[in-house]
Amino acid sequence: MERTSVILLWVAFLLYGAAFAVFLYHLFSKRESMNRLGLLIAAGGWAAQTVALILRGVAAGHAPVVGAYESLAVAAWAIVTVYLLLEWRTGVKAVGLYVMPAVCIFLGLAWFNYDAPSALLPVLKSDLVVLHVTVILISVGCFFVAGGAGLIYLIEETQLKRRHTVPVIGRLPSLATLDRLIYHAILFGLPFLTMGMVAGVIRAERWGVKHWYIDATPILSVVVWALYVVFVYGHMRAGWRGRRASYFALAGLIVLLFIRFVAEPYLGNFHTYGG
Repeated sequence: MERTSVILLWVAFLLYGAAFAVFLYHLFSKRESMNRLGLLIAAGGWAAQTVALILRGVAAGHAPVVGAYESLAVAAWAIVTVYLLLEWRTGVKAVGLYVMPAVCIFLGLAWFNYDAPSALLPVLKSDLVVLHVTVILISVGCFFVAGGAGLIYLIEETQLKRRHTVPVIGRLPSLATLDRLIYHAILFGLPFLTMGMVAGVIRAERWGVKHWYIDATPILSVVVWALYVVFVYGHMRAGWRGRRASYFALAGLIVLLFIRFVAEPYLGNFHTYGG
């Protein structure tokens, strides 16, 4: 079963790479069918990865959210899930050019940290832990999409201000469309981040984790949560949009990446168990 899971994850990786190639071709051509084809390929990768994660969970006997391999693979899955949902809801194109390579990088890092399925440590045997990790990863998917839209917004806006723009810029989504995507992705992800943080605090208190509140990961999580709260408030009350919204989206994403790849493995011990 684990072998099948590994094969399917490789299939997903290859399909995501193929989707990126198709999206890139769509950007330089005027064939709208290429975007639809890219979405179908990405959806196929998502389906393969979904089955792979289910099989991994069955083989391990628990939700596949423990350790670097599983958490990175699930994070990649969450990013694609949110991307496909927002693409379907908004019809915003070109974000796949950012999402697909990022997902491939996540899966590559997951392979680098591969380990065989194993039983849960006692500290991780809790529904709160599963809830905590699941909703956090959903929020990460939302914020990744928002960050990608923010990056495209800044690139497009800079090009539009120049006299000689790159021809493909005209085929990107409008600035107003990207701005709406940033806001809705952050607005959708913020409640999940909040729930994940609350679940983490409750679990830490119940387990009696000492001084969890001075660990780097919870502190930086509060920072990124406050950043998104300030943005949503500013958007609703002061009309923060455009370049400012893009900077907020990118800043939040940078902090999240720092938490995952620096704070968790190197700066604290609150999230080190389980890999």
